[in-house]
Amino acid sequence: MDFTSRPFALRALVAALALLFTTSLPALAGGAPQPGSAPAKPSAQAPESTIAQDMLPQLSALPRPTLPSFAQLDRLLADTPLLHEAQAMRQAALQNGQALRSGTQEFTGQAQVQQRRIDAPPDNGNYAEWQVLINRQIRLPSQAQADNRMADALTTSANAGLIGARQQLLTDVLAAWFAAQRAQAEAALAQQNLGLMQGQVHALQRRKALGDASVLELEQMQAEEARAQSALLLAQGLASSSRAALEARYPALAGDTTLSGQAGSTAQLVLPDQPADALRALVEQNSATLARDRAALQQAQAKAGQATAARTPQPTVGAYVGADRGGRERIIGLQFAMPFGGPARVSTERAALAEVDAAQWRLRDAQALTLAEFQRLWATAQSQAAGAKAMDQAAQVQIQASVRMLRAYQLGEAGISDWLLARRSALDAVRQALQSRFDAAESAALLKLQAGLLFDASSSAAVMPAANPVQPQ
Repeated sequence: MDFTSRPFALRALVAALALLFTTSLPALAGGAPQPGSAPAKPSAQAPESTIAQDMLPQLSALPRPTLPSFAQLDRLLADTPLLHEAQAMRQAALQNGQALRSGTQEFTGQAQVQQRRIDAPPDNGNYAEWQVLINRQIRLPSQAQADNRMADALTTSANAGLIGARQQLLTDVLAAWFAAQRAQAEAALAQQNLGLMQGQVHALQRRKALGDASVLELEQMQAEEARAQSALLLAQGLASSSRAALEARYPALAGDTTLSGQAGSTAQLVLPDQPADALRALVEQNSATLARDRAALQQAQAKAGQATAARTPQPTVGAYVGADRGGRERIIGLQFAMPFGGPARVSTERAALAEVDAAQWRLRDAQALTLAEFQRLWATAQSQAAGAKAMDQAAQVQIQASVRMLRAYQLGEAGISDWLLARRSALDAVRQALQSRFDAAESAALLKLQAGLLFDASSSAAVMPAANPVQPQ
């Protein structure tokens, strides 16, 4: 062959190599063709969705966040020591309130026996004498009304404590639940990734046996498999520890071995459709902190009312009978005692009124903090919901880029390290999208919990009773 025919020879050689590439190069995931079988269709001609499913875990196949089972939450609330303590305190408040309504004024009985001796006539002699007295303090109507208001305030405070304990428990349960669910989902992602990488390694080993892949490519793929194996072990360890912590703290949730949660509760983990002003009003109405501070203000006001009523002392009235000179004289009488109010009663009233003023300022501060916390949680939930959607789109774009890099590798336009790097970036995008999905669900759940929208009567009546805060007077 002379030099004049060299361009033609080069073109023929390129055509032959291209024909050999299209007929003998198998898809990276498909393996080598068997003798006597039809040539494998190159993966470069396969749809991108099919290639993506073969190369990377799909978000649609990964676990989605759910709420804990409502039946398990009921058992958890029934067995939690903190709630039993709050219920006991509520019972104590009811009994203390009943004591205030009944009043502490009781009848007091007295008996007196004496011996009288008279030495001068004509009544000289020894005489046995006795006297029986019964008396009782009288509670004035203003004092009875003040005591009744204090009894109501004690009951309201105990109810606020019970609601606060339930809300705090549910907040902690949701945080631990989503942490365990997120760790389990990441372990599932790592498991799927390892399975896909093992399939790629096996396919590349078959290609190497046919002389269609180099040792360097196989070693790089095996290193990536080892990386996936390490990531799986770490993810499984984190999932196990998170689940163990969840079950140790909340044994009632141990029955859900897969952390699947309440069926159909995924739809509840979205942002509420109410406007911000309506949500803020719901949060203020259902806030356990505000309910506690309102009850404290009501209690301070009732205490001030008691101090004001106590400035008028309670009189003591009684009756007595007796016998003098051995029964020769019979005595029947009435008794009345009235203490004079001193400056201590005035100081007690002023101190109670100062406590009312402090409780009012404390309630205003709590309202400002509640509003700030709502604004923070509302903004966080909105941003995380939007971020989750953006991360889903970013993951899809990164997966498409990884698929195109795979095509370039199959066509010899890029090395396997380039494709593995693109695949790693796509896997990180999928992991971030999975994490952002759980973050958005947790923020939405906490926002709905504070607004009283997460658990309703149709789901679990014992989970979150409706708060009935007492407005300050």
